[in-house]
Amino acid sequence: MRSRVVQKQLAFVALLLALTACSVGTPQAHTTPKPSASGTPRPTVDAARCARLAQRGFTPCPPLPSQLKLPPTTIKNATNGAIDDATAQRWGRAYQLAQAYYYWALDQNARDAITSGVFADVSATGNLFGSDLTDLDKARQVGGVLVTTEFTMTTTQAVVIPETLRTAMERQGLAYKPYGLAVRFKGPASDSIRYPDGHLETLGSVGPDFVADLVAWGELKPDPDLGEIWYEYGHYGCEDIRSVCQL
Repeated sequence: MRSRVVQKQLAFVALLLALTACSVGTPQAHTTPKPSASGTPRPTVDAARCARLAQRGFTPCPPLPSQLKLPPTTIKNATNGAIDDATAQRWGRAYQLAQAYYYWALDQNARDAITSGVFADVSATGNLFGSDLTDLDKARQVGGVLVTTEFTMTTTQAVVIPETLRTAMERQGLAYKPYGLAVRFKGPASDSIRYPDGHLETLGSVGPDFVADLVAWGELKPDPDLGEIWYEYGHYGCEDIRSVCQL
């Protein structure tokens, strides 16, 4: 999640909710290969995994879930008993893992991984990743690479997404889900292009005092190669739906 994505979402959601006020109201072991009968070694588990992920845009091969450093956060349950605390913790960790792989994809400038549908429903690509994809394209056009400094995630809490938001979501072509994770992001954070000669051009940045709250609705999804991730169907800024986000 980036500064400009956050800022754009805050402004857009306010407008969208205003337009729909009448109808929505307020709101993952490396094994030793054994010779086959023909004498040809079989691919290792890791090699097979890497081949599958390459087909989904993950190049080079990403680390195993157990090798990734998850972005730290405090996970809470704010569903007022709709789910139990163990489920909230599981969802929160799934979000951490998804974010870790997303940050890896950005660091590798692996655009195809972001748009492959691994992290989110493809209909939500623009809503979730639009600004990052634009920055990746800008970097590629000048022969450079995108360099990012990520937000910290101070709080991640499970919340209920009310039916009253369904109309607003559907107007954007987004699928409704009954649960989400409300996340507080804190600066500093930045996006820059590193040119072939090594110099950096800053695209956007925020300081340590910047705070933004978002809610990403979705569901837990076991991925055979990445582990259990929080699969998203969209996100909104919390500015006008504080009662939903509870941050």
